[in-house]
Amino acid sequence: MHDSANDKARVFRKAYLSAVETSPLTVLDVGSAIVDGQSLSNRDVMSNPAWKLVGMDIEPGLNVDVAVADPYDWKEIATGSVDVVTCSEVFEHAEYFWITILEISRVLKGNGLAFITSPGGGPRHRFPVDCWRFYDDAFPALARYAGLNLLEAQVQWVPAYRRGIQWRDSSAVMQKPVRDAAASRLDAARSMIGKSLRGAAPALTELDLSALPNTPLPLSPIPALQGKAAFAAREAELLAADSNVLRKARLVFRQLREIRRIITTPMKDLHL
Repeated sequence: MHDSANDKARVFRKAYLSAVETSPLTVLDVGSAIVDGQSLSNRDVMSNPAWKLVGMDIEPGLNVDVAVADPYDWKEIATGSVDVVTCSEVFEHAEYFWITILEISRVLKGNGLAFITSPGGGPRHRFPVDCWRFYDDAFPALARYAGLNLLEAQVQWVPAYRRGIQWRDSSAVMQKPVRDAAASRLDAARSMIGKSLRGAAPALTELDLSALPNTPLPLSPIPALQGKAAFAAREAELLAADSNVLRKARLVFRQLREIRRIITTPMKDLHL
């Protein structure tokens, strides 16, 4: 998790969770593992004695409480059991991110919030794969697909941050609407079908629709919210605190470093 993604997680908490700081929330951090060379995590950002923090990833490791057996079928996390999902720098590594968003929607309670950030640019970095980049229309489309209300979405096109600007963070906040029993069954069916459509032989014939829930989802203490344009406000704050000359000078030095890297790297190893 790089610096700008960490800052956006703090912006999300301040903007959307300040009213429920004393409420007993369950916060699920998807892709929580801290890998070599990194130290930042959403656990630090979301630390609160009133909240239960659960780190989830596909393998055991540092900062992982739950290692799921299937990255696209989180049987270890109950439906409607989570108030907040944080997911930083994960979607680019998910081969089927459209299933990931369905699982995020599934585990959220009614009115639960999802904060997601993933690169809109930057070099290849495999953990273990690197498949995607996300532009302005990506997360609004995913919110519609998963039946979530999009509160805000932004791509960091302006170099407002001093470090990590090459990633052009694409960030979004989504809220799960309150569901009645029928809508909950529809959500569950959509998630089940999405998970089945993998590989050469989709397992649609194995779907057991009788197992779908027939009760409304539990409700989160989080109220229904309106978008706050918090990421754009943070960008404006950072830009106001720095002069254009200094910012442009940093961009020039960054480009010079990139030119040096290209010159000193063998052609067969370049990934531009």
